[in-house]
Amino acid sequence: MRKILSNRAQVSLELALLLAVVVVVASAVGFYYLKSVVNGSNTAEITSKNATITAKNKALDNIYKAKRALNG
Repeated sequence: MRKILSNRAQVSLELALLLAVVVVVASAVGFYYLKSVVNGSNTAEITSKNATITAKNKALDNIYKAKRALNG
């Protein structure tokens, strides 16, 4: 009887350790996923701002050229 209980405790301990490893790995993967999402979001924000600035500069340049053409 004692041998059966010992084997059950061994299996229970192994399953608990396996579950702990799964939780640790899932936490690490989640952390790096969130980190990459934040970095991607920051990159998208910077790209968007640069595109907006470039569009505004181009529009102002075209307005300046049009004024110069009209004033001739």
